[in-house]
Amino acid sequence: MKKYLLLLGITYLGCGVAAEPVKAKKTDKSQTTAKQAQTKIEKYQGEEMVTYGTATDRTFPNTAKATPTFTIDAADVKTKVNATTVEDTIRYAPGVLIRKRFMGDPNGTLGIRSSNSFQTAHSMVYADGMPLHNPLRTSFSGAPRWSMVSPSEIDSAEVLYGPFSSQYSGNSMGGVINLNTKMPEKFEAQMDATGMFQNMHRSGRNETLMGYKTFISAGDRIDKFSVWASYNRFENEGQPQTINAAALTTAAGGTAVTGGEGYQTTTEVPAIAYGDIGVAQQTTDLFKAKFAYDFTEELQGRFTIAYEDRVGKVDDPNSLLRDAAGNKVWGGATAAGLSASQNYRTAGGKRFTVPGSVFSVSDSERQALNYGLGLKGKISDNWSIDTTASYYDAFKDRTISSNLNPNHPLNQNKGQVSDEKPWWATYDLKLATDKFMGRDDLSFMGGYQFNHASLNLDVYNSNNYKAGSADVKTNDSGGATQTNSAFSQLEWRFLPDWSVMAGGRFDYWQAIDGHVRTFGATNNIQNYADRDASRISPKASLEYSPDNWTFRYSFSKAYRFPIAEEMFASLSRLNSATFSAPGLGPEAGYFHNFMTQYDIPRGYVRANFFFDQINNEINSTQVTINGQTTTTFQPIDQTEAIGVDLTYQQNEVFNLPIDLMANTTIMNKQITKHNPIGTNSVNYTGKEWDRLPQLQINGSATYHITQPWAASVGVRYRSDSFQTLTNTDTAANVMGGTDESTFVDLKTSYQLPINPKLKSTLSAGIDNVFDANAFENHPYPQRTYFVSASLKY
Repeated sequence: MKKYLLLLGITYLGCGVAAEPVKAKKTDKSQTTAKQAQTKIEKYQGEEMVTYGTATDRTFPNTAKATPTFTIDAADVKTKVNATTVEDTIRYAPGVLIRKRFMGDPNGTLGIRSSNSFQTAHSMVYADGMPLHNPLRTSFSGAPRWSMVSPSEIDSAEVLYGPFSSQYSGNSMGGVINLNTKMPEKFEAQMDATGMFQNMHRSGRNETLMGYKTFISAGDRIDKFSVWASYNRFENEGQPQTINAAALTTAAGGTAVTGGEGYQTTTEVPAIAYGDIGVAQQTTDLFKAKFAYDFTEELQGRFTIAYEDRVGKVDDPNSLLRDAAGNKVWGGATAAGLSASQNYRTAGGKRFTVPGSVFSVSDSERQALNYGLGLKGKISDNWSIDTTASYYDAFKDRTISSNLNPNHPLNQNKGQVSDEKPWWATYDLKLATDKFMGRDDLSFMGGYQFNHASLNLDVYNSNNYKAGSADVKTNDSGGATQTNSAFSQLEWRFLPDWSVMAGGRFDYWQAIDGHVRTFGATNNIQNYADRDASRISPKASLEYSPDNWTFRYSFSKAYRFPIAEEMFASLSRLNSATFSAPGLGPEAGYFHNFMTQYDIPRGYVRANFFFDQINNEINSTQVTINGQTTTTFQPIDQTEAIGVDLTYQQNEVFNLPIDLMANTTIMNKQITKHNPIGTNSVNYTGKEWDRLPQLQINGSATYHITQPWAASVGVRYRSDSFQTLTNTDTAANVMGGTDESTFVDLKTSYQLPINPKLKSTLSAGIDNVFDANAFENHPYPQRTYFVSASLKY
């Protein structure tokens, strides 16, 4: 790690030295950034020209100055990223990990810095102040609701690292992503269409998988009122997400079969790959409308409503195994049409086990409604408000799975139905001023937040999965959490170029109506007592910003309370089981960040050194044996993470039509204390944290060939990491492991000069140009092609 730090530090310092020097008058950097982000839009009314400000003009004071931030604007995304879904917009952000297994993945989990992609409760995502992160679930099922926003409506995105602002709860231990969307300043209409093609050759398949995305929107502004509406359709075939494999043993017995491919488990035990679960087919329809009213030129109210219908299907599992008669083999089963484990024997005499459920088919559908009301801007000469109330309800969230493959000789169409009932409601109020008590050297921010989130999970046995019948309930688990919070912070600019910030946050948390009920030969009914807890989280920072330099040290103590899934989810499904942990307490973390930044023309060079220490950090531990995945949640006594992220970003380098961006995150996170619970628990002290690469590198170079034509190349590198806290998964390029990977992406776009009022853009791109074969538990896409066309009036 020391070599990495030294080498990369010299590289980034060299970038800064080579850059043109800046000779500019000293200004407030937050104000300069805001002014640069503003877009002046003129609207003709009668015979005079009236200038209206965009939503970004109605600035709310920067209340997250103490937090390291990385910003992406829409123009960068259009020229540099093959963006099919909104999470692609932050693809190249430093220290961000999105486990997007395929385009349209409903489980595109998010990790930031020292919080891995299965710790989704450590990251928060907002779109115009409305939460998209899932406050109920974590690990693979806790992905943000990315599909509630289309990439075509994004104006900018910013990533905030760590819980250094008092306005965010301890769920920002990893960070926060704020997505800002557009509102029209005059009549506009837009149509986008994208085709996607993946050449997939894995686990016995050689197919071209296809998909498309269409987007249409229209909006207008009439005096102080503006309206915008859109429809986004997304449909795609993703590569099979599970390669079915089993370890080989020398045990006797088993039915003789042929076929399969040589493989190994994550612990390098010889294995056989005998098929896959089938192509992941996803379709999403998103309808959205936004309404805004300007009470004054600097105060805007906005109402947003969105409806999503998401359908998933996996219906073509593939078996590579053949019996003596040459028929496909579909695993074990009982005479009653249920899954069972069946022993088979290879031509080489090795035995392996295949349950029938690994070749099952499934259908899923989620219908969700999300709406919110907000008010943002100045309410007096010195005071500003930023307040949002929102509600999310997935009123239908059902998955239907078969017990066996439809082609299994013993199939009787029996299966399982899983119903998820998640909803949450939030309210957020912030008031701020940069002239507190009439003083130009004082800034104040304070506010209140309310969050209520409810989850219930029901599982039924089905006698006819094709008809979707839910016949016998086997599981009923869930509960709710509720948090009331008050927060404030004060910034004092006590000397020229110097400022200090201090703040605090009070959270009162409740766990409500927790229950786990299993039904069968013996019913197990557990209703957990309601619990509550409260914590105070202090924040502080010190900044010195002479000339073009900025030095800032930030400190935070943060608490993250457990969510409903961690405490109450207890499910037994065909290929997975989750066990509840109702007694979990809050995580408590200490976070430090030291930032050094040097501003250069049209860019900057930045280094962030960070150290995180978390006590009782909750970990989702998964073990998969013969296709059965078991998930439990447990607190780890203490973890420590130390790292640095380095960023260089500059447009028009040396006044050439070239934009460059490069960032690197070097990090190590270890378990420093762990007292095992239970006689069979493993002591993880000294082990590396799971699913976290020690090295991430992102970079992009864009060449503006002519004014309407640009070409870009992007690189995403990450080192390998462990999937388990035991650190025993060392095999590469196998199901269940995480590999070292390098993805190279290309994009070119050209604006057609059709009409001065009509912007027409054609673009083409390739992701994973060199066809890297990489896994993060599941396989990532192979080489994928994109062709897009856009018309905007």
